[in-house]
Amino acid sequence: MTVREFNILFKMLSFAGRAFSRAELLDDFWDTESNASLRAVDVYITKLREKFKSTNAFEIKTIHGLGYKTVIRS
Repeated sequence: MTVREFNILFKMLSFAGRAFSRAELLDDFWDTESNASLRAVDVYITKLREKFKSTNAFEIKTIHGLGYKTVIRS
């Protein structure tokens, strides 16, 4: 797992159930001088989902028109 992947996942799990917009995640984890687009966030979320697809502890859900949130499973 990359540092950026870890940081995104840590933030999302720390505030499970809270929706984060793509822009918010981009602002938090990419340099202001970066040319990254909102699609970069989608790529990282896809990577995280792939890495944790076998876990039953949490799920990263897409919030249509907004971004993403984590849901802790009991």
